[in-house]
Amino acid sequence: MNKPKLIILYGFAASGKTTLSKKYTAEHPLSMSIEGDQIISMMGQWRENEGEAREIVSEHTKAITELHLKKGHDVLLPYLLTNTEDAESFREIADRAQVDFFEIYIHLEREEAINRLLKRGVWGEEGSPKLSDNDLPEIEKLYDQMEKSMSSRTSVKLLPSTQNDIEGAYAELLRLIS
Repeated sequence: MNKPKLIILYGFAASGKTTLSKKYTAEHPLSMSIEGDQIISMMGQWRENEGEAREIVSEHTKAITELHLKKGHDVLLPYLLTNTEDAESFREIADRAQVDFFEIYIHLEREEAINRLLKRGVWGEEGSPKLSDNDLPEIEKLYDQMEKSMSSRTSVKLLPSTQNDIEGAYAELLRLIS
């Protein structure tokens, strides 16, 4: 039996994290993709209490991740990293569970990343309002925060994003974690 893996798929919104994560879980029995966007959308009135809701989601994600790994199954985390402390928390979880830990960054240049998100039209949370050019300052700030956080992650493996090449990106993901 292979050692379980904790795989964090970093990247900006609309970079393909969820798509690759779903493909992996479809092909690896009992592996689990944990998406904060889905967890937060299950909370009542989370938008009115967003700061607290995001803290709760973070704790839920960590708890579910650790439990699933200890049960002997892979966990994938599609994750937009804006705080390096989060990444270290997941490394600690992997260490406690004695599993392999992979940090994969699906990289997009700034302009392409922003354009993909605007083309998608919404953030990831169910029921999110439509994005517009008015959201551009917030989107740009978020991208810059992500890039700053990513620059400090020394063990990250780069997975260049190629739009509409899911099979190629997935093959590269499998190569990076083998």
